[in-house]
Amino acid sequence: MKKIILLIFSLYCFIISGCSDDTADPVKTTNIELSPYWEMHIGSDSVVTHHYAFELAVTNGQITGTAELIDTNYRHNGTVTGTIINNAITAIVDFGADAYDFRFVGIKSDQIISGKLIFTAPIDAGTDTLDVNLVSTLNHALNFGEPAPPNPYLFNPVYITPTPTGPPVIFVHGMGGSIAEWQSILSTLSDGFKSRHNVYTYQYNWQDSLMINGRVLRDSVTANGLVDPILIAHSMGGLVSRAYVANGGQITKLVTFGTPHLGTALANILYLKPDLNTPGPKDMKPAGEFITGMRTNSLDVSNRNKYYCIAGRMGGHFDTTHHQWVWNEPYYKDAQNGIVCTGWMLLLPYGQNDGLVSESSSLFDGGGVNLPLQTQLYVDHMHLVYPLLDPEVMSYIEGL
Repeated sequence: MKKIILLIFSLYCFIISGCSDDTADPVKTTNIELSPYWEMHIGSDSVVTHHYAFELAVTNGQITGTAELIDTNYRHNGTVTGTIINNAITAIVDFGADAYDFRFVGIKSDQIISGKLIFTAPIDAGTDTLDVNLVSTLNHALNFGEPAPPNPYLFNPVYITPTPTGPPVIFVHGMGGSIAEWQSILSTLSDGFKSRHNVYTYQYNWQDSLMINGRVLRDSVTANGLVDPILIAHSMGGLVSRAYVANGGQITKLVTFGTPHLGTALANILYLKPDLNTPGPKDMKPAGEFITGMRTNSLDVSNRNKYYCIAGRMGGHFDTTHHQWVWNEPYYKDAQNGIVCTGWMLLLPYGQNDGLVSESSSLFDGGGVNLPLQTQLYVDHMHLVYPLLDPEVMSYIEGL
């Protein structure tokens, strides 16, 4: 009971204070704009042998900032100094140890900085330079401070080829989202993927019940003459897709990432935010009618061998020296920049999670489903749909 009271009080404090954001506006000088927060991985996202986070500032073309490196053994803190001239960047990153220090040379373009790391000491035998992309993370966090509007129903063709060799693919967004959620992934799909599959997006009213949204998807598939599609779904969209199956919809595969297959504990306190306290979000309660009913739904159970579930996991630790929580993701450093990081802290007693959904729920523990990828480390719930921040998921989609 004490945990429930603490949970409600913490979320209530968060909601009444709004989604505070201590990130400053992008630093600007003449003809230069550089967002403050950047991330970079070395190694695969499921292993993440080296994870870097940078907080940068620019004054008159001079770059200063801090760096954090998380490797397989330890967390290292360093400094960044450098210059930016006409989007060309040179910088020195100093961790105080030759094994970690490097020089960077690259070019800034939109939300990406592409370039080379030139290590003081090679990280592997014979490897002293690496081609890398730093990704800006300032603009990717979803802000729950404003009410999210309901959606009109849409079923849209995106890429159509006259002679596809594979099944149609339908992208199904998450709670509070829309078909715009898929912009990054859709724009990244290769020509090969688009030659194999006709691609569609389904937009539903996330405030409505999941069963209704599943039936509308079934009717849309039938009306468009599609047969055995691959459904690719984020978050609530995975439950809408399962409702489609429970309503008789046929599939080749269902791929979900960040879907609360077993529900999410945060759905139990939706009444604290009225625009979320609607049938669809309430259907995600772990002990609610939808989640409990789907556990034994015969059509759902018989199709679970076609389900492929992927989870993300936020990272952080309690700094005992300064007595504060520290995030691996710099844009959540104060645990107030959006409901995602707050949810992560509230849900921690329920196990590792991506900020809104526990890892066990995303992986559908006990459901007899397929687990094609290891948990995506340092990728929170919202970032699972961004190819640059989660390239392993994008690679998996490309292989379908």
